[in-house]
Amino acid sequence: MSRLDTILYDKKFTCPHCEHHFTSKKTRLRRSHPIKRDPDFCEHYDDHSENPILYHIVVCPRCGYSFNDQFRKEVPTQLQQLTEEKITANWTQKDYTGIRTIPEAVATYKLAIFAAGIHHEPHCVMAGLCLRLAWLYRYQNKKPEERRFLTLALGEYEASYQEGDYMRAGMSEIKLIYLIGELHRQLGDHNQALRFFSKVIEHPLKVNEPQMVRAARDQWQNMREDMKNRQKKADKNHTDIT
Repeated sequence: MSRLDTILYDKKFTCPHCEHHFTSKKTRLRRSHPIKRDPDFCEHYDDHSENPILYHIVVCPRCGYSFNDQFRKEVPTQLQQLTEEKITANWTQKDYTGIRTIPEAVATYKLAIFAAGIHHEPHCVMAGLCLRLAWLYRYQNKKPEERRFLTLALGEYEASYQEGDYMRAGMSEIKLIYLIGELHRQLGDHNQALRFFSKVIEHPLKVNEPQMVRAARDQWQNMREDMKNRQKKADKNHTDIT
């Protein structure tokens, strides 16, 4: 038995759309060990095949409907009909139930994002899909694609914050605010990043999530220091010119 065989296992699923029974690979989290984690929670592994986000999306091999465990369990009839027209009718059978490469995982997220749009899944769910897809592009060092989906994730998280649907998705407000700040930072909007990090630091429930508060404070301090250093450098260059 290979090491990967001890990390991955076959989980049983029933497709919410066509009710087909099948198994798909999942990761035993206690046996997969990331080597580092980025500030937006993206985890890196020596062997990408054991990375849980590669198996986060489940794709029905019969009808092509793609989902994760945050999708709504009950779907109205009219949306079922739309799924049949937009997804199943155009599905060329492909099996994503086994060990996945990063490009294969990318394909599953695009399928899930399309399905989430059809089913009007909450903003927080859509944001999580876009963020994880951005991570997959990060692993491949595809900067434009990563930035595109970070931007989409940020927009969805901000909409979730405004509408409050993150509460139904099981995400805390503090974590959501932190992520909004971190994505603003990565996308270069430092003023907005500082604003949202400050919201975390000053949040009335901050005692409940000290790690999030510590992360926000660290990012806030690092950004302030970087801004000061850039200003000093700019002032020095201006002095040298004059």
